[in-house]
Amino acid sequence: MRAMLPAVLVLAAAFSGGSVAAQGLPAALSVDPPRDGAHPARLVQIRYPTGGLAVPARLFVAAGAGAHPTVLLLHGFPGTELNLDLARVLQRDGWNVLAIHYRGVWGGPGDFSLGHVVEDAHAALAWLRSPAAGAYGIDQKRIVVLGHSMGGFATTMLGDDPLVAGYVLISAADMVQATLRSANDPAARAEFADDASYTNASLESLQAEARAHLADWQWAKRAALLAPRPVLVITSDDGLAPGGEAVAAAAATAGSPKPQVIHMTTDHSFNDHRVALCAAVVNWLDANFPQH
Repeated sequence: MRAMLPAVLVLAAAFSGGSVAAQGLPAALSVDPPRDGAHPARLVQIRYPTGGLAVPARLFVAAGAGAHPTVLLLHGFPGTELNLDLARVLQRDGWNVLAIHYRGVWGGPGDFSLGHVVEDAHAALAWLRSPAAGAYGIDQKRIVVLGHSMGGFATTMLGDDPLVAGYVLISAADMVQATLRSANDPAARAEFADDASYTNASLESLQAEARAHLADWQWAKRAALLAPRPVLVITSDDGLAPGGEAVAAAAATAGSPKPQVIHMTTDHSFNDHRVALCAAVVNWLDANFPQH
């Protein structure tokens, strides 16, 4: 695979704590910033409009006056891992973070579907650019989309938004292929059905939707649209690494500047690599979107 990625920077396959230390641990991992009494960091509950409904989200607002770069954080299917520890690290690093839910999951109104996940992600971007978000110091020229698992699928689908500044994919799942696999593989079906049970969608409705969107949600074609923006792909030992590498390859071929691929020897939720995961994301954001 590395021979197929001439324009992609591939980091160590075994991303150990030692290699993180060699890169340097960002201060935001362990040091609270000085309190800004006039412009303190805060956590705000909001509802963003999508499909005629108001869906809940959390907005982590960074301390300090002025506009801050902002991450749109997209969770997976159904959203067991929310990556809110990463949101807090980014907030300490000077980033706002909008962590959304989708329709039809975890108490959100409306119906869950893969199409609605993509629509909801687009709607969240629109909210960040709207007057309603004006009070929170959103730097609209530096909005980065970061998605884990199914959130990585939505992130890839957002390549058609020309105003997004960059993309981060963590164990990104091609939900079309994952959903179709559940129709033929009994083990995949059982796992997928269990995840679907936390939404208000049926397994059959998701499979039908995946079949209907085979062409317009084609993974490599949509990944190419991420270019020419910078792209970070982080993979693990969950079996999804080839899909992540395919995103990086497609983006590189289409003109993204050195998509960076980092592999960590861990599971889908990075349970024993949370510090390494946060460090990798912060280091990449700081390198590509310096704040000072």
